[in-house]
Amino acid sequence: MKKLIYIGAISALLLTACGSEEKTATITPDEFKKLENGMSPDEVKEIVGGEAKVEEENQFNDLLVTLRFEGENGVEKESSAELLFNDGKLDVIMEDGLITKRKELTKEEKERIAENTANLMYKSSTGAVDEYVSTLKQIINNIKGNSIINMKDKELIEANRYSIELTSDIIVFIDVNKEDSIEVIRVAVTSNALATQNKEVEIAFKGLLQSVDKTLSVPQQSAILEELGFKNNGKLVDHTKAYTLNNVTYTYHSSIENDSVILQAKLK
Repeated sequence: MKKLIYIGAISALLLTACGSEEKTATITPDEFKKLENGMSPDEVKEIVGGEAKVEEENQFNDLLVTLRFEGENGVEKESSAELLFNDGKLDVIMEDGLITKRKELTKEEKERIAENTANLMYKSSTGAVDEYVSTLKQIINNIKGNSIINMKDKELIEANRYSIELTSDIIVFIDVNKEDSIEVIRVAVTSNALATQNKEVEIAFKGLLQSVDKTLSVPQQSAILEELGFKNNGKLVDHTKAYTLNNVTYTYHSSIENDSVILQAKLK
């Protein structure tokens, strides 16, 4: 008969007094083979006969939930299963030593696992970002004229950060919170772009301003950049200034040491 591990004697006693016991279940090879993509957490718990040892919500995306079970009667002495749910449905099924012998992963296999995990995060959290990128692209296309700007597709570079290349020296970064709402947008410019791509730098900065506040007129955009101390003269100096308008805080930071200029918009 399958062994059930109880979560602490005191907790079990209290739960028994209430008429129910919250029990942590192990998972056997036969039970693991019954799991199918699309199942709900409750369906999985019904198969294994109890709660997971660990239930963890992703800190950046609460649609992603991981259940971890200790294995029982696996092919390895110590075994486990890890199940990743996306929006309440079983999406990734993994086991360690439960039905297959362990082997040392190759570098390519490790990279493939990391890529698959990143892709899952990407697919689950791009709604608000896609909408913003579409807006930014339309604005850039309207004002870029004959500049060398060629806006690339967004890339997920961290769990909560995307990047978009406008030129090789002008990059847009988008930070989101765990609810997938955009918090901060930055345009980062190298000293090379500042010196040789004056037109492109100004287009990128004004594109950022217009994309976060569509009420701004062109003169207002220029006034904000002037207020922040942006001088499109190709010179890199140490300078930082912030300015708030219409619930958006703009920060302009120029650094000789970092060899870059950043215009940031933080949404409230």
